[in-house]
Amino acid sequence: MKRQQIQQQKQVSAYEKKVTHDLFLMSLEWLEKYIEVVYENEFPDWQNRKQIHDDNIKRTDIDNNPTMAEDTLSTQLLLLETNLKRRPEFVREEIKEEFYKWINAVRIDKNNCPERLKHFLFGIHEILEGRGEKIRKDVENEKPTVDSNSSEYMEQMRNLFAYTHVASQKEEKVEKSLEGQTYKDIEIKSKFGSGDTKSGEQAFQRIAGTVSSSHEASFHFFPQQGQQSNSPQQLTNSEIIQDVIRNKNQVWRIDDVIIYQDGVKYITKALIKKSVQLEYDETGYPLFNSENMYQESRFNEEEKMVINQVLGISSLASTNYYQKDESTSTTPNSNNSSLGTISLIVGVLAISSLGIYGVVKKSKKVKNSR
Repeated sequence: MKRQQIQQQKQVSAYEKKVTHDLFLMSLEWLEKYIEVVYENEFPDWQNRKQIHDDNIKRTDIDNNPTMAEDTLSTQLLLLETNLKRRPEFVREEIKEEFYKWINAVRIDKNNCPERLKHFLFGIHEILEGRGEKIRKDVENEKPTVDSNSSEYMEQMRNLFAYTHVASQKEEKVEKSLEGQTYKDIEIKSKFGSGDTKSGEQAFQRIAGTVSSSHEASFHFFPQQGQQSNSPQQLTNSEIIQDVIRNKNQVWRIDDVIIYQDGVKYITKALIKKSVQLEYDETGYPLFNSENMYQESRFNEEEKMVINQVLGISSLASTNYYQKDESTSTTPNSNNSSLGTISLIVGVLAISSLGIYGVVKKSKKVKNSR
């Protein structure tokens, strides 16, 4: 071991070592929870794959809330970045080796990893290397979610204070128990003994190779001010399909809609979010609009088959959402409440897919991290 590293180990206390490892493990526990909430269909065996079973996450408000799960994960990663930037390189290298072991242990690779999860893994790796500029910049430009003058904000502040007060009391006891000890005086056993560092690093590099060129521009840890990517029509087809897969019939349906092209009225199929406010023409058909409504023409045949299969729609199905005047139909198959021609294929859902979409920050929605 190099003399400089030995000297650095003496300068890092045992308590600082434990806090850093604890923050890293808590970040991975939130990452595993995020995967459980958001990517249930991609990893149906996730309970067997996940590595951390400490059950530190007690919150139930994120179980069916992918947005909340992602936001809380990002907040935890910000805490980790704040800690790691004050640690010497050898500490970050040790943590990074554990990250590689975790990747290998949970068996995530380039082929089964959804696009947005790839970006999260890439972003975590940057943080572990001491390059936290991305998450810091995203925090500075974060879109406000709660008015700092609102009662909701004050309630969150009270909850945060109560949580941090209890947590700080626990940490004081730990710090006292490790008083006078240095980094090399304590050993923290790996939780990912089944993982191989080299294989995990190779898997990560393959994942990173697919997103490194687009990461800076296309991914953000938090919603950004002036960000246009939230516009429904700017979502990719894969992102739309993933939302359909996750929410199925609770959120989505297929129906006939009216569109106008060059002054001519047409009836076409559309994938519609049930929450969208519809306007109808005089014949009783809903008018197409760009808010969470997608024409079938944007999807290719394979994508249509996936959507139809997920929603359990056959080629003979008909809508029950409104009364139609059949005499107004100007396109073939207007009674068919599916997208395009149906030809169910076993395993069609195996197509590659994309993901869905103590720090108090300016304009950051404050919440408990456990």
